Amino acid sequence: MTFMKGEKCELRVLEATDEEAKAWAQGVNAGLTTRHLFSGSFPMRWIDVQKQWQKEREAGSVEFGVWTDGGFIGTCGLYSHRDIYRSWEFRILIFDANAVGKGVGTEATRMTVHYAFNRCNAHRVYLGVYADNERAVRCYQKVGFKEEGRLRDEIFCFGKYHDAIRMSILEDEWRAQNTVAPSSA
Repeated sequence: MTFMKGEKCELRVLEATDEEAKAWAQGVNAGLTTRHLFSGSFPMRWIDVQKQWQKEREAGSVEFGVWTDGGFIGTCGLYSHRDIYRSWEFRILIFDANAVGKGVGTEATRMTVHYAFNRCNAHRVYLGVYADNERAVRCYQKVGFKEEGRLRDEIFCFGKYHDAIRMSILEDEWRAQNTVAPSSA
């Protein structure tokens, strides 16, 4: 069932079905778009993916499946809620290489951030991104995220260390640039 719909994709509540978990694990294990993934080890088993999703839901995370006409192509959501600060961590993974570079990630990010500020009473949404993932950094900047700092040699991947960039967007910044809401089901 569609939760939010944009022009390029729709967000659905992540059901954590066997099919979703298998598609996600297969996409991550293929490594086509996941070279900048912050967490996890390869290879992943789909049953472990389901357990992780369940654990995150129990911790209060809000998780969406990203869907296009081509089917289930990724996940995004709000994690690590800090109630006293009204702060959420944003994460997204588009595992279908055919969906990359078409604005799907930007639209899914925009809809999720809209949900954070308008439904979750967020004051701040933050994220971490590989410094050399220029496509993702541009996506987040389009949505309004601003760089807060650089974490030197934060991530070890493929035999070397990489810097990470911390970015965030504040509620007043979001409201100043966004007046139209995505459609909800």
